[in-house]
Amino acid sequence: MKAEHTPEKDPHIRRMDEALNEPVLDHDYDGIEELDNPLPGWWLATFYITIVVGVVYFAYHNILNPADVHAQRYASELQAYEQTQAEKNQAQAVTLTPEQMLEKINDPAVIQAGSALYNERCISCHAAAGAGQIGPNLTDDYWINGDGKPLTIQTLIDKGVTTKGMPAWEAVFSDQQLVEITAYVVSLRGSNPPNAKAPQGDKKEL
Repeated sequence: MKAEHTPEKDPHIRRMDEALNEPVLDHDYDGIEELDNPLPGWWLATFYITIVVGVVYFAYHNILNPADVHAQRYASELQAYEQTQAEKNQAQAVTLTPEQMLEKINDPAVIQAGSALYNERCISCHAAAGAGQIGPNLTDDYWINGDGKPLTIQTLIDKGVTTKGMPAWEAVFSDQQLVEITAYVVSLRGSNPPNAKAPQGDKKEL
């Protein structure tokens, strides 16, 4: 077999290696020469099997697609995710009567939690301590939207008033967080912070 791979019979053979008596190919990379050794049979078999499996897999799932496997899996995972989120939201849901809300807004722990949320999310529009900036002053008795009552404030934060520049926070705050930030906003009433924005909207008797 080796006699067939010699410099005389194969133009790609440069010479015969003196130590191994193996043909040396004419490839030369910075003085590094390459022997004319075939790849192992097991490696070639694995390589060709991988190609065949890849072609069959691609054809089955992306061309023939008899079971629409990817779409089914996506739909199943999406349904499981939505169910999990619904259960999570239900577990966090807080539906309060006016009396229960009144109890919450007078709880120092709830107000403190709301203060942290306010400083994280609301201060850029309503300024520190609710003094008003882009958004209105939250410390006076004047309201552009709603009647200024706690449950109304909670709904305004939740659903927003996009026509007046107030975004909806329902996708950001949980129901419990809505109660907390409502409690903080209510606690600001009458605090008279320095440099407060002038009243806007209508005065409400609370």
